[in-house]
Amino acid sequence: MADVDVAEFDTFLGDPSSVLQFVGEKGYGKTTHLLALHARWEGSGYVHIPEGEQARVPQGNPLLIDEAQRLTWRQQRSVFQARIPLVLGTHYDFCESLRRAGRQVRTVAVERTMSPERLTRILNSRIHSVRRHDGAVPSIRLETASQLLEQFGPNIRRVQHELYLIIQNMNRIQDV
Repeated sequence: MADVDVAEFDTFLGDPSSVLQFVGEKGYGKTTHLLALHARWEGSGYVHIPEGEQARVPQGNPLLIDEAQRLTWRQQRSVFQARIPLVLGTHYDFCESLRRAGRQVRTVAVERTMSPERLTRILNSRIHSVRRHDGAVPSIRLETASQLLEQFGPNIRRVQHELYLIIQNMNRIQDV
């Protein structure tokens, strides 16, 4: 289960002119936010646009587009001018283009949504979700999460990679 609070966007996304964009680098939580909203909103449409490919934009209300910076120019124009709520996961801030299209925009910089407490919850949840059997598993301490945030920033993928290396080299089960 995603450790994000998306209920705060319900009222905003009730307006057909609204666009909620999650802006940030890879591994910072854009997709997590979009998938949580997709699960929350029955009737929403979701598409992830793979690198170097084009994708068909689905129907849905709201319409959620992951990797929106990969939309073609025609898709951008069509989607930005549509009168349905949009949710974008993107590396590029489309605020100016969206406002020119008459949209009300709210931008969430995903790197600012991470805290040591949240990172601790995420990491411990992921460790528990991949356990193979009952018994003890390592637990991530708040101090470790703080250090990892200092070292890697809010890039959860890089943090997980580092923890994988640490845990794989442990001689016994212990907190990290």
